[in-house]
Amino acid sequence: MTIRQQPTIPSSNHTPSHDFPKRYRLLGSDDFKAVFDAPIKKIHTAHLLAFIAKGSADSSRLGLAITKKKLKYAVARNRIKRLTREAFRQQRSQFETIDIVVIVKASYDKSFDIGREVDELFSKIHQKFCQSKTA
Repeated sequence: MTIRQQPTIPSSNHTPSHDFPKRYRLLGSDDFKAVFDAPIKKIHTAHLLAFIAKGSADSSRLGLAITKKKLKYAVARNRIKRLTREAFRQQRSQFETIDIVVIVKASYDKSFDIGREVDELFSKIHQKFCQSKTA
């Protein structure tokens, strides 16, 4: 009997991280309450709303409040969460230290392009809170 070995992929120390560790997440109700109670900015798109507050941690953090009341199907809720986390992960190093909570508005429509909407939201956040702004 011949045992086939799996090909090994050389590891590189320069590969980007695709994880979303706890230090980049708003976890407790106190974290969410702090953002909802004292936002420095609210950024709107047609179907999404982001509350932005000054961060208390050493890096930007993201919280998602995507409720069953607004989105009936788990597939839709999970897709929005997945796309939002990915957009945040790609841009988090460029942000000032901020906390972001994203919610779905009541005007949610099944037919809208969520990928485009999330990109539009994070583009607006990037314009307002990018570290490399010139004065």
